[in-house]
Amino acid sequence: MSTNFTKPNLNPKVLFSATRNLLEGLFWIPSIGLWLLYPARWLTGDSLLPVRMTAYILAWLLLLFLPLLFFAWMTRRKWLALAVASSILIIVFTYVPLYLPNRPTPSPEDGFSVKVMSYNLHGIPEVGEIVEVIRRENPDVLLIQECSPALCSPLFHGLDDLYPYKDMVIKDFGQAAFSRYPMKRTSAEVDQGRTQKLIIKAPQGLAAVWNIHPIPPFLIPPEQYDAQISALAADIAREKGPLIVAGDLNATDQSEAYRKINRYLTDAYWEAGWGVGFSYPAPPYTFMDSGFQVGPVWRIDHIFHSEEFIPTNAYILKDSGGSDHFPIVAEFSLQK
Repeated sequence: MSTNFTKPNLNPKVLFSATRNLLEGLFWIPSIGLWLLYPARWLTGDSLLPVRMTAYILAWLLLLFLPLLFFAWMTRRKWLALAVASSILIIVFTYVPLYLPNRPTPSPEDGFSVKVMSYNLHGIPEVGEIVEVIRRENPDVLLIQECSPALCSPLFHGLDDLYPYKDMVIKDFGQAAFSRYPMKRTSAEVDQGRTQKLIIKAPQGLAAVWNIHPIPPFLIPPEQYDAQISALAADIAREKGPLIVAGDLNATDQSEAYRKINRYLTDAYWEAGWGVGFSYPAPPYTFMDSGFQVGPVWRIDHIFHSEEFIPTNAYILKDSGGSDHFPIVAEFSLQK
């Protein structure tokens, strides 16, 4: 008894058509996922991992959707092309305000101008380049996260001639603040995202300045990170008078953490900056020492302000001084 096996018919046209149909089905997934992102974020915040992760990569999804649009156009898949094009428009309209012509508000004659810089030092021991970056930029108020003991020494490497007032919270915080104007600490709150709370006596009056650095959500359970931000936002809501909150938020401007703060304060970079302004990771560092250099890919450093401050300029420095973060700077006018 013999058995005859029929050789399958591998017609190239059939195989090509099947492959194309499979790819078309797969290519629908990113667009559907992006459409679902916004209602999911509205309903759950970013407690769902896909929603939380998309907040970090939203701007970079254009690198995925543009080739998909080309594929849909070449294969004449009009519905897929429409879906992908709508996804591209969602991303473009999200970030287009950052690329509109910048119109800084001039400082009023009776106002007071102040330059604030936030700088995560990555705890590096060699601070010579860090000091040079600070001297060149010459901010009025300097807020530092992951402050290395080398920089936060009593001598302050000769920078004490610029900043006669300083406050350091090293244990559990690793943060420091330096000011040209009289300054004192009011409190330091670990459960509010390691918030160093200060009062600055500016020529126009008192202003609160908070230096923040929440523990990153990839080092602790996400719900613990969210609790830090909720406690911080609740305290911001209770604060009266001029307030600046700046530092390494460990979250992008598309995250729920950012929105909780932005609900009460305005992001100076969105008002007076230009471009996406990625600040992390600064070369030559890589994310979590992965060894793959792609940075900078996110803006997780922010400067928020209350309505008493008018931002006139905001930008990301392109010299990290050896840190894994680029410093972020904002210039303000403070009304009387």
